[in-house]
Amino acid sequence: MLSRLAVFYVCWTLCAPAFAQDTIIVSSCPREPTLPVTFQVDCSHVADPATKQLCKPFAENQACKVFFAYRKITGINLEESCPTVTYTIYDKDKWPHQAGEAGGDSVGCGAELMTDYSVLLKSQIGPYDVHEMLHVYQTPLGALPYAHILFGPSMTEARREIGDNKGYWDAMTRLKVDQKNTEMEFQKRTVRPEDQCRDAELYTETSLYLKDPRNVELFYRKLVRGRQRDMADRQARFNRMYDLVSGGTARDFLVSHGCAPF
Repeated sequence: MLSRLAVFYVCWTLCAPAFAQDTIIVSSCPREPTLPVTFQVDCSHVADPATKQLCKPFAENQACKVFFAYRKITGINLEESCPTVTYTIYDKDKWPHQAGEAGGDSVGCGAELMTDYSVLLKSQIGPYDVHEMLHVYQTPLGALPYAHILFGPSMTEARREIGDNKGYWDAMTRLKVDQKNTEMEFQKRTVRPEDQCRDAELYTETSLYLKDPRNVELFYRKLVRGRQRDMADRQARFNRMYDLVSGGTARDFLVSHGCAPF
């Protein structure tokens, strides 16, 4: 019995530092002695030691930069629904989902991400995630008409807020290109009927954001939260918000491009 206890003790003392390296917990930041939300990043599924070392700066960027960026943009106090946000990072060969799925998936108050889409992401401020974090932030909004609604403007503005200037301008360029492509598709009438309202909503939110970046904050503050099951009701809820933010100019465009009257 003593020998087994001795073996257990040796294993525990040797394994404890490894576990500490695998799990990064951030509950405070340089300018915030105590965070309202604790961030935990599990890197136990990452094999390469150099890659694993990037888990700490990733966790710090999520807790000290991305969290506050979305707090400002959305006006949502995440701690009301998620006192802890957990990320689990995987090497590609350990990804627990189907091979054809994207490299990230939001899971309740957190996300699962491949290394390529998280700790290995290169930017001037180091690795971070603004995509899955936005899914977590949008949960309190209720039923959405589209899984990635408000994502273009929100992620673009988040990049600017956290100081990734190159990422911000690259995202702005993509928004402008997508805007022109959607406009051409509407003109050529190549948008499928079932996709018209969705594309019109995305076109509208991008137009309003490009017109005035401050509109992205108004999207969240003017939106009435709800849990409608009917898709038309979900779209109408967002369309009323777009119309309010636009000062009453968005209604005609949305209705004339496939959305039901609202």
